[in-house]
Amino acid sequence: MTGRHFLNPMSERFTPRAAVEFWASRHGVSVDQLVLSPIVVGSWDLGTVKSLAKTVGAEPSPSWWWPRFPLYNGEVGGRMVSFVSLPLGAPATVMVMEELIACGARVFLGLGLAGSIQPEAPVGSCFIPTSCIREEGTSPHYLSSDEGLRPAPRLVRALEKARVKKGVTAYTGPIWTTDAPYREMVTTIESYRLRDVLGVDMETSAMYALGVYRNVEVCNFLVVSDELWRDWRPAFGRPELAEALKKAEEVVLEAVTTLRT
Repeated sequence: MTGRHFLNPMSERFTPRAAVEFWASRHGVSVDQLVLSPIVVGSWDLGTVKSLAKTVGAEPSPSWWWPRFPLYNGEVGGRMVSFVSLPLGAPATVMVMEELIACGARVFLGLGLAGSIQPEAPVGSCFIPTSCIREEGTSPHYLSSDEGLRPAPRLVRALEKARVKKGVTAYTGPIWTTDAPYREMVTTIESYRLRDVLGVDMETSAMYALGVYRNVEVCNFLVVSDELWRDWRPAFGRPELAEALKKAEEVVLEAVTTLRT
C-alpha cells in the first residue's frame, strides 16, 4: 500500500487559503501584508463603498489583489474596519468573502439593494433579512437544508438599534434570493407576497449559508430600490434612492460602533 494516498472525499482540493496565497504571490505580496480588519462592510455599489470610505477617512489597501473590487481600511468608533466592493451575484460574492475569511475577516455587514414585493415597503424602505428562500445555486454547497440558515443574532440587534437611532424604517423577515432576476414570475411574486416575504435580492441566502458553514457572523441591510408588487417601478438614479442609501450608510456605521470582535 506504499505510495497510495487516502484522502477525505469531503475535503476541498482548492481552498480559499491556497487561492489567496496564489493571488498575493502574483502581485508580489504576502497574505500577511494584507491589512484587513476582522469587521468587513461590503456593498455591491462601488459608489456606496467609496462614500463609506470617504466618511471615515479610510484608505485603499495597496496589497489587495482584486483592483475591480477595491478594499479600504479605516477606523469607526476607535476600531479598525475594512470596506470592500463586492461583485454582483451569489457565486462571486461568496468567492470574495471566502478569500476575506481566509485573510482573517470574521464579521460581515452587507449594504445592498432589494426589490420589494410588499406594498408596505416602498422605495427607500429597508430590510434586515432574518430568513431566506433559496433560489440560488451557491448555498447548497455549504448547507444542504434551510435549517439554521439565519444571520448572526448579534448583528441583527446592532442594526435594529442603529436604524432606530437614525430614524430609518426597516422591516425584518424573510428575503427571496434568486440567480435569475429576469425570471421573477408574477405568480411567484404573488405567492411569496402572501407568505410575507419582504422582497428579492441575489446574494443574501448564499452569504448566510457561508457564514454558518465558516462560523463567521453575517447580516445584510438592504435598501428597497424598486417595487415589484405591481408593474415594475425602479428608482435607480433617483434622489429618493440616493437619500435612502445615505441614511443606510449611517445605520451601518452606527451598528459597527457597537461591535466587539
